[in-house]
Amino acid sequence: MRISDFGMWNEKRLGRMVNVKGGMMAVLLFALLLSGKIVAQSSDSTTFEVAVSKYLMGTTVDLNAWHSDVRACQQAAYHAFREMERVEGLLSFQKEDSEISRINRAAGRAAVKVSPEAYEIIRRSQHYSESLNGWFDITVGPLSELWGFSGEGDPQLPDSSLIASLLNLINFRDIELIPADTSVFLPRAGMKIDLGGIAKGYAIDRGVAVLQAKGVGTFLLNAGGDVYASGLKNGTAKWRIGVKHPRRLQELIAILELSDAAVATSGDYERYFEREGKRYHHILDPRSGYPAGNCRSVTVVAKTAEEADALATCLFVAGYAAFRTGPRPGIPFFLVDAEGTVHYSKAMAEGYHLQIVENK
Repeated sequence: MRISDFGMWNEKRLGRMVNVKGGMMAVLLFALLLSGKIVAQSSDSTTFEVAVSKYLMGTTVDLNAWHSDVRACQQAAYHAFREMERVEGLLSFQKEDSEISRINRAAGRAAVKVSPEAYEIIRRSQHYSESLNGWFDITVGPLSELWGFSGEGDPQLPDSSLIASLLNLINFRDIELIPADTSVFLPRAGMKIDLGGIAKGYAIDRGVAVLQAKGVGTFLLNAGGDVYASGLKNGTAKWRIGVKHPRRLQELIAILELSDAAVATSGDYERYFEREGKRYHHILDPRSGYPAGNCRSVTVVAKTAEEADALATCLFVAGYAAFRTGPRPGIPFFLVDAEGTVHYSKAMAEGYHLQIVENK
């Protein structure tokens, strides 16, 4: 039984009570949840879908959750979005008052004491970089800033000499971590940490943890292509997740199935500009200083959104030819290379019932 869609709600309607047909339940829609709908999912109206959205971390974050208690589900969603907002404020490269910005401003001068949480994500990022041949590197901040993909203005094509002058600032191994007081030191002036390749995944994981701790176990949490699928849809089936075609963005190129796992996609179509027929996008190769040119899109499945995010970024930079003989064998991935050829791992095909929709 499908009941009426209650349409688009916003914070101006805080406090309005809505009757859910069938269950006749009153629901307080929180100001944080900028849009939402409630849909009955079973004939006896005992399970409801609660769908909410908010703009966070430079993208729209969508939550679709299924629960028998709409009010409890809304409350859990409220706290999950608040938690993701907190993580953004802590780790954002763009926010002047974030702990990452404090570290960057002190580069070459002093170590900065940060929270154990920020310290740990930087430490884990170094570990990803070390184990992935440096294809993933959070010290790309100077390059991100130069290209303009991280700011509010339009990105630009920098002079090659400026790019070359910044390459000596890019090296994850130069980050000095001081565990005694959770301090972080960037030894050269101009160094900058940019957690854009991992922070969104970590924020999703924190949102997932809050939802599950508050008793919401069946949901999809999607932040601009980084998705966590919890539980089983309708209690019986795995979630079917579509992979966007990197050139025909209204179409899918593949579908996979998963439950209690995360999937992340990195693509050259997310933030880009074109000059003289060449596409320049936001995923930068830390070795060259230019946008990585080996792939159009990469999709990776992992236990956590943080890991999926880091691996998708890494594989996008490395490209299929380098990665297939490199570290981390057995990663479930689906990749469209620069020529449009599809590649995928046995782990993806067999573990997640990969279905190719388009292969051109």
